[in-house]
Amino acid sequence: MESKNQTTKQFYARYLSMLRIVVCIIVIMAMLVIAPELWYNIILLLLVLVISIWQYFMVYITIGEDFITLRPAPIRSDISVLFDEVKSVRYEPQKIFIEYCNKLSKQESTLKIYLNVLDNATKAELLNTLHTVLKDKES
Repeated sequence: MESKNQTTKQFYARYLSMLRIVVCIIVIMAMLVIAPELWYNIILLLLVLVISIWQYFMVYITIGEDFITLRPAPIRSDISVLFDEVKSVRYEPQKIFIEYCNKLSKQESTLKIYLNVLDNATKAELLNTLHTVLKDKES
């Protein structure tokens, strides 16, 4: 976790990305030794490796002074929610559900934060931060 400034915290989903990076490197090296003629498989693995490295450096959650932003995947768009739009927060072992109502569209939605992509230290810090900023909305 790194901070841009004192009021913004960023959390990275590096747990699964690191495993994918290591496995891809090992498999690419093994395929180069065993079957270099299967170049199309090596190119596919290189693509997976590049995507995994990209995900490793991508911010998963940003918690600011009055907002939370989730970046669920490299291609999908960010989901930002203001704290005053949050109706309730529910914690489960592998997910956090944040119920909110968009002020402009008046549409109610649920923000799902998957915890299995975070390592234990990052998960604990995220949970502590959410308990602090959304303590009055917890159910």
